[in-house]
Amino acid sequence: MTAPAHPDVTIAIACYNQAHFLAEAIQSALSQSLRPEAVIVVDDGSVDNTAEVAGAWAGVRYHHQANAGLSAARNTGLALARTRLVLFLDADDRLTPDALRNAVGRFEDCPDAAFVYGGYREITEDGQPIGDHAPHVPADAFRALLRNNFIGMHGTVLYDTERLRAIGGFDTHLTACEDWDVYLRLARRHPIAAYPAIGAEYRRHGAGMSLDVRRMAAMTELVMARQRELGLDAEGSRAALSGIAFARRWRSQRLIGVMRSTPRRALGIAWTGWRNDALFPLRLVAAALRSLRR
Repeated sequence: MTAPAHPDVTIAIACYNQAHFLAEAIQSALSQSLRPEAVIVVDDGSVDNTAEVAGAWAGVRYHHQANAGLSAARNTGLALARTRLVLFLDADDRLTPDALRNAVGRFEDCPDAAFVYGGYREITEDGQPIGDHAPHVPADAFRALLRNNFIGMHGTVLYDTERLRAIGGFDTHLTACEDWDVYLRLARRHPIAAYPAIGAEYRRHGAGMSLDVRRMAAMTELVMARQRELGLDAEGSRAALSGIAFARRWRSQRLIGVMRSTPRRALGIAWTGWRNDALFPLRLVAAALRSLRR
Protein backbone atom coordinates (compact mmCIF):
# COMPACT_ATOMS: atom_id res chain seq x y z
CA MET A 1 0.00 0.00 0.00
CA THR A 2 1.40 3.40 -1.03
CA ALA A 3 1.77 5.93 1.77
CA PRO A 4 -0.33 9.10 1.43
CA ALA A 5 1.36 12.12 -0.13
CA HIS A 6 1.38 15.51 1.54
CA PRO A 7 0.76 18.25 -1.06
CA ASP A 8 2.62 20.89 0.94
CA VAL A 9 6.08 19.30 1.31
CA THR A 10 9.18 19.21 -0.92
CA ILE A 11 12.42 17.40 -0.12
CA ALA A 12 15.42 18.95 -1.88
CA ILE A 13 18.58 16.81 -1.94
CA ALA A 14 21.85 18.61 -2.66
CA CYS A 15 24.54 16.42 -4.23
CA TYR A 16 28.13 17.12 -5.18
CA ASN A 17 30.13 14.03 -6.20
CA GLN A 18 28.32 11.78 -3.73
CA ALA A 19 26.45 9.51 -6.10
CA HIS A 20 27.62 6.52 -4.04
CA PHE A 21 25.41 7.73 -1.16
CA LEU A 22 22.64 9.38 -3.16
CA ALA A 23 20.45 6.31 -3.68
CA GLU A 24 20.08 5.87 0.08
CA ALA A 25 19.08 9.51 0.50
CA ILE A 26 16.49 9.25 -2.28
CA GLN A 27 15.15 5.97 -0.92
CA SER A 28 14.71 7.51 2.52
CA ALA A 29 12.79 10.43 1.00
CA LEU A 30 10.50 8.29 -1.13
CA SER A 31 9.85 5.77 1.66
CA GLN A 32 8.34 8.28 4.07
CA SER A 33 5.17 7.20 5.87
CA LEU A 34 3.86 10.60 4.78
CA ARG A 35 5.28 11.05 1.29
CA PRO A 36 6.45 14.47 0.02
CA GLU A 37 4.72 16.08 -2.91
CA ALA A 38 8.10 16.43 -4.63
CA VAL A 39 11.66 15.11 -4.33
CA ILE A 40 14.25 17.24 -6.13
CA VAL A 41 17.91 16.33 -6.60
CA VAL A 42 20.07 19.42 -7.14
CA ASP A 43 23.31 18.33 -8.76
CA ASP A 44 25.88 20.99 -7.90
CA GLY A 45 28.24 20.34 -10.79
CA SER A 46 29.12 16.72 -9.98
CA VAL A 47 31.55 14.87 -12.21
CA ASP A 48 30.48 11.41 -11.04
CA ASN A 49 27.29 9.52 -12.00
CA THR A 50 24.90 11.62 -9.92
CA ALA A 51 22.63 12.20 -12.93
CA GLU A 52 22.42 8.46 -13.62
CA VAL A 53 21.55 7.62 -10.01
CA ALA A 54 18.90 10.34 -9.77
CA GLY A 55 17.43 9.34 -13.13
CA ALA A 56 16.86 5.77 -11.98
CA TRP A 57 14.09 6.86 -9.60
CA ALA A 58 10.59 7.52 -10.96
CA GLY A 59 9.09 10.70 -9.61
CA VAL A 60 12.41 12.36 -8.72
CA ARG A 61 13.10 15.71 -10.39
CA TYR A 62 16.71 16.25 -11.38
CA HIS A 63 18.31 19.68 -11.77
CA HIS A 64 21.93 20.25 -12.80
CA GLN A 65 23.86 23.46 -12.19
CA ALA A 66 27.46 24.60 -12.35
CA ASN A 67 29.27 24.02 -9.09
CA ALA A 68 28.43 26.89 -6.75
CA GLY A 69 28.54 25.37 -3.26
CA LEU A 70 26.09 23.91 -0.78
CA SER A 71 24.25 27.15 0.01
CA ALA A 72 23.64 27.83 -3.66
CA ALA A 73 22.42 24.26 -4.22
CA ARG A 74 19.96 24.60 -1.36
CA ASN A 75 18.79 27.95 -2.70
CA THR A 76 18.11 26.28 -6.03
CA GLY A 77 16.02 23.68 -4.25
CA LEU A 78 14.19 26.48 -2.46
CA ALA A 79 13.50 28.25 -5.76
CA LEU A 80 12.19 25.05 -7.35
CA ALA A 81 9.91 24.16 -4.44
CA ARG A 82 6.22 24.79 -5.08
CA THR A 83 5.05 23.75 -1.65
CA ARG A 84 4.42 25.49 1.68
CA LEU A 85 7.09 23.43 3.46
CA VAL A 86 10.56 22.35 2.37
CA LEU A 87 13.24 20.07 3.83
CA PHE A 88 16.88 20.01 2.68
CA LEU A 89 18.69 16.69 2.82
CA ASP A 90 22.38 16.26 2.01
CA ALA A 91 23.12 13.38 -0.37
CA ASP A 92 25.21 11.50 2.21
CA ASP A 93 22.50 11.55 4.89
CA ARG A 94 19.17 9.75 5.34
CA LEU A 95 15.72 10.47 6.75
CA THR A 96 14.03 8.13 9.21
CA PRO A 97 10.71 6.67 7.96
CA ASP A 98 8.40 8.93 9.98
CA ALA A 99 10.44 12.13 9.70
CA LEU A 100 7.94 14.06 7.60
CA ARG A 101 4.91 12.78 9.49
CA ASN A 102 6.43 13.97 12.77
CA ALA A 103 7.63 17.31 11.38
CA VAL A 104 4.39 18.15 9.56
CA GLY A 105 2.41 17.22 12.65
CA ARG A 106 4.48 19.63 14.70
CA PHE A 107 3.92 22.38 12.13
CA GLU A 108 0.18 21.83 12.42
CA ASP A 109 0.50 22.39 16.17
CA CYS A 110 2.72 25.48 15.67
CA PRO A 111 1.64 27.17 12.41
CA ASP A 112 3.55 30.37 13.25
CA ALA A 113 6.89 28.57 13.39
CA ALA A 114 9.57 29.40 10.83
CA PHE A 115 10.82 25.83 11.09
CA VAL A 116 10.53 22.68 13.16
CA TYR A 117 13.33 20.22 13.92
CA GLY A 118 13.87 16.83 15.51
CA GLY A 119 16.62 14.69 16.93
CA TYR A 120 19.21 12.88 14.83
CA ARG A 121 21.27 9.72 14.74
CA GLU A 122 24.96 9.55 13.86
CA ILE A 123 25.90 6.67 11.57
CA THR A 124 29.16 5.31 10.20
CA GLU A 125 30.16 5.58 6.57
CA ASP A 126 28.53 2.21 5.87
CA GLY A 127 25.34 3.18 7.69
CA GLN A 128 25.80 1.56 11.10
CA PRO A 129 24.38 3.51 14.09
CA ILE A 130 26.78 5.35 16.39
CA GLY A 131 24.44 7.17 18.74
CA ASP A 132 21.22 9.18 19.00
CA HIS A 133 20.83 12.85 19.88
CA ALA A 134 17.47 13.94 21.26
CA PRO A 135 16.33 17.44 20.29
CA HIS A 136 17.10 20.25 22.72
CA VAL A 137 14.14 22.53 23.43
CA PRO A 138 15.30 25.80 25.04
CA ALA A 139 13.03 28.46 26.53
CA ASP A 140 14.69 31.28 24.56
CA ALA A 141 15.52 29.79 21.17
CA PHE A 142 17.34 32.77 19.68
CA ARG A 143 19.78 33.29 22.56
CA ALA A 144 20.24 29.55 22.89
CA LEU A 145 21.20 29.40 19.21
CA LEU A 146 23.73 32.16 19.75
CA ARG A 147 25.35 29.96 22.39
CA ASN A 148 25.48 26.86 20.21
CA ASN A 149 23.92 25.19 17.21
CA PHE A 150 21.83 22.88 19.35
CA ILE A 151 19.80 21.69 16.34
CA GLY A 152 22.87 19.76 15.30
CA MET A 153 21.76 18.29 11.97
CA HIS A 154 20.14 20.18 9.13
CA GLY A 155 18.32 17.15 7.69
CA THR A 156 15.84 17.15 10.58
CA VAL A 157 14.67 20.69 9.81
CA LEU A 158 11.40 21.37 7.97
CA TYR A 159 11.05 25.01 6.89
CA ASP A 160 8.17 27.31 6.11
CA THR A 161 9.12 28.01 2.49
CA GLU A 162 7.96 31.62 2.32
CA ARG A 163 9.58 32.60 5.60
CA LEU A 164 12.87 31.14 4.44
CA ARG A 165 12.56 33.00 1.14
CA ALA A 166 11.76 36.22 3.00
CA ILE A 167 15.22 36.24 4.63
CA GLY A 168 16.94 35.49 1.32
CA GLY A 169 17.54 31.77 1.86
CA PHE A 170 21.06 30.53 2.54
CA ASP A 171 24.01 32.90 2.43
CA THR A 172 26.26 31.85 -0.45
CA HIS A 173 29.19 33.77 1.08
CA LEU A 174 29.29 31.23 3.90
CA THR A 175 31.18 28.07 3.01
CA ALA A 176 30.30 26.49 6.37
CA CYS A 177 27.86 27.22 9.23
CA GLU A 178 25.25 28.34 6.67
CA ASP A 179 22.59 26.33 8.49
CA TRP A 180 23.43 27.95 11.84
CA ASP A 181 23.22 31.36 10.18
CA VAL A 182 19.74 30.60 8.78
CA TYR A 183 18.49 29.33 12.14
CA LEU A 184 19.61 32.54 13.82
CA ARG A 185 18.11 34.85 11.21
CA LEU A 186 14.78 33.04 11.36
CA ALA A 187 14.69 32.67 15.16
CA ARG A 188 15.19 36.45 15.47
CA ARG A 189 11.83 36.95 13.72
CA HIS A 190 9.71 33.89 14.38
CA PRO A 191 9.13 31.07 16.86
CA ILE A 192 10.62 27.65 16.17
CA ALA A 193 9.50 24.26 17.47
CA ALA A 194 10.84 20.75 17.98
CA TYR A 195 9.35 17.27 17.64
CA PRO A 196 10.65 14.58 20.01
CA ALA A 197 11.56 11.84 17.50
CA ILE A 198 14.77 11.07 15.58
CA GLY A 199 14.26 12.68 12.18
CA ALA A 200 17.43 11.96 10.24
CA GLU A 201 20.70 10.07 10.16
CA TYR A 202 23.96 12.00 9.89
CA ARG A 203 26.72 10.08 8.18
CA ARG A 204 30.24 10.51 9.57
CA HIS A 205 32.92 10.01 6.94
CA GLY A 206 36.29 11.40 5.93
CA ALA A 207 34.90 13.70 3.25
CA GLY A 208 32.71 15.60 5.71
CA MET A 209 33.48 19.30 5.56
CA SER A 210 33.13 19.76 9.33
CA LEU A 211 36.78 18.65 9.70
CA ASP A 212 38.07 21.79 7.96
CA VAL A 213 38.66 23.61 11.23
CA ARG A 214 40.21 26.81 9.85
CA ARG A 215 37.25 27.39 7.57
CA MET A 216 34.77 26.45 10.30
CA ALA A 217 36.47 28.89 12.69
CA ALA A 218 36.31 31.75 10.18
CA MET A 219 32.67 31.06 9.34
CA THR A 220 31.65 30.87 13.01
CA GLU A 221 33.24 34.27 13.65
CA LEU A 222 31.46 35.72 10.62
CA VAL A 223 28.04 34.36 11.63
CA MET A 224 28.37 35.83 15.12
CA ALA A 225 29.72 39.15 13.81
CA ARG A 226 26.65 39.49 11.60
CA GLN A 227 24.35 38.91 14.54
CA ARG A 228 26.17 41.61 16.50
CA GLU A 229 25.78 43.98 13.53
CA LEU A 230 22.02 43.38 13.57
CA GLY A 231 21.99 44.35 17.23
CA LEU A 232 22.30 42.34 20.43
CA ASP A 233 21.62 43.30 24.02
CA ALA A 234 24.20 42.58 26.72
CA GLU A 235 22.91 39.06 27.30
CA GLY A 236 22.86 38.38 23.58
CA SER A 237 26.45 39.59 23.22
CA ARG A 238 27.54 37.25 25.98
CA ALA A 239 25.66 34.44 24.29
CA ALA A 240 27.47 35.16 20.99
CA LEU A 241 30.85 34.95 22.73
CA SER A 242 29.72 31.66 24.25
CA GLY A 243 28.82 30.49 20.76
CA ILE A 244 32.35 31.13 19.51
CA ALA A 245 33.77 29.26 22.53
CA PHE A 246 31.34 26.39 21.96
CA ALA A 247 32.37 26.08 18.31
CA ARG A 248 36.04 26.07 19.34
CA ARG A 249 35.41 23.22 21.82
CA TRP A 250 33.39 21.29 19.24
CA ARG A 251 36.13 21.56 16.63
CA SER A 252 38.71 20.38 19.17
CA GLN A 253 36.60 17.35 20.05
CA ARG A 254 36.25 16.46 16.38
CA LEU A 255 40.02 16.76 15.85
CA ILE A 256 40.73 14.56 18.86
CA GLY A 257 38.42 11.95 17.39
CA VAL A 258 40.31 12.08 14.09
CA MET A 259 43.62 11.74 15.93
CA ARG A 260 42.40 8.50 17.50
CA SER A 261 41.29 7.04 14.19
CA THR A 262 44.38 8.16 12.23
CA PRO A 263 47.36 8.11 14.63
CA ARG A 264 49.87 8.68 11.81
CA ARG A 265 48.43 12.17 11.38
CA ALA A 266 48.37 12.90 15.11
CA LEU A 267 51.20 15.45 15.17
CA GLY A 268 49.81 17.52 12.32
CA ILE A 269 46.29 17.39 13.74
CA ALA A 270 47.56 18.44 17.18
CA TRP A 271 49.32 21.43 15.61
CA THR A 272 46.13 22.43 13.79
CA GLY A 273 44.12 22.02 16.99
CA TRP A 274 46.48 24.19 19.04
CA ARG A 275 46.48 26.96 16.40
CA ASN A 276 42.69 27.10 16.48
CA ASP A 277 42.19 26.56 20.22
CA ALA A 278 44.71 27.56 22.88
CA LEU A 279 43.12 25.01 25.23
CA PHE A 280 43.53 22.13 22.78
CA PRO A 281 46.46 20.51 24.67
CA LEU A 282 44.42 20.49 27.88
CA ARG A 283 41.41 19.05 26.09
CA LEU A 284 43.64 16.36 24.59
CA VAL A 285 45.02 15.40 28.01
CA ALA A 286 41.50 15.33 29.47
CA ALA A 287 40.32 13.06 26.65
CA ALA A 288 43.27 10.72 27.23
CA LEU A 289 42.51 10.52 30.97
CA ARG A 290 38.87 9.72 30.26
CA SER A 291 39.97 6.90 27.96
CA LEU A 292 42.25 5.47 30.65
CA ARG A 293 39.41 5.40 33.19
CA ARG A 294 37.18 3.30 30.92
